[in-house]
Amino acid sequence: MATQALEDALNIIELLRNEYSMGVSELSKALKLNKNKVFRIIATLELKGLVELDKDTGKYKLGMNLIKLEHSYIKSLEFLEVARPLLRNLRQEINETVYMAILHKKDVIYIYEEPARKSVIINSKLARRYRADRTPTGKVLKRAVKEVGFIVEYDIDTQEEVSEVATIVRDEFYYPIASISVVAPSHRMSMERIENEIKDRLISTAEEITELLAPAFSLD
Repeated sequence: MATQALEDALNIIELLRNEYSMGVSELSKALKLNKNKVFRIIATLELKGLVELDKDTGKYKLGMNLIKLEHSYIKSLEFLEVARPLLRNLRQEINETVYMAILHKKDVIYIYEEPARKSVIINSKLARRYRADRTPTGKVLKRAVKEVGFIVEYDIDTQEEVSEVATIVRDEFYYPIASISVVAPSHRMSMERIENEIKDRLISTAEEITELLAPAFSLD
């Protein structure tokens, strides 16, 4: 019985990850569970700070304590310690915001940020989830499973406020474990600047991180 309750609670958390907010009736229908049972589980999760009620919509969303758990997991990633100084160097070279992100199922999560030191800045993506198929970071990670080299994905749209260029970092088995990207207001991210300044430095940083993670790995 306890095992089933735990499984139901985890299923609720997973649904809220995917849908971002849901009511008790919606959760009950999706999980094919009695509303009273769903409400009891939600009440326990809310008590532990894992979900919270949005008073404006009357729906539940993930709580701050779950974000803290994710943050603790992110801090445990050893490759991030290796990458941090190189990401800082990249940000200093181009003076635009630099991110590292990882893939989780259908989402990409931005786990580290080196913010630009400019008067016009962008909203932070740090610790936020996005659909992988809608971001350069997610697309490049998915492509890199089947493709070799340090491939690049763009999201350069003059109609949008923010643009992004991303490549990947590989481990000692040549598997893509994270992406690194440059994000900036679109008016500072022309294709000319990307090709002449940003792209090569982004790839060079990814190669350096990969070499540190896999000293026996040759890029030749």
